Amino acid sequence: MVTRSKKGGVLEARPRRAAYVQQLPDVSLFGQLIVLERPQVEFGSGGAESMQSIATTLDLINRAGAVSAHTRVKILHREWDDTAVKTEAAAILAETGAAAPDPVGTFPLTP
Repeated sequence: MVTRSKKGGVLEARPRRAAYVQQLPDVSLFGQLIVLERPQVEFGSGGAESMQSIATTLDLINRAGAVSAHTRVKILHREWDDTAVKTEAAAILAETGAAAPDPVGTFPLTP
């Protein structure tokens, strides 16, 4: 990560130049009426969190009782839409028995 920004600056020029050069035949040989310009190239963050790190984090916050099933599923599957997350969270709660209603009716607490 220390040299990432330096390498990104050097490597950024190559795809920009290649995309520009690929446009040249369209203009010179085929008479395309396009404005030649160098495209913008952006490199992603480059840092992907490992599954082990995510699992450890989820385990710790779950043991502390500091996160809902919905949030745990959302953290684990960031690409899922809200419907898929709700479905999975409901399945987890049903399997673990955590979705059972409060037998004595103490929650939610009302003043």
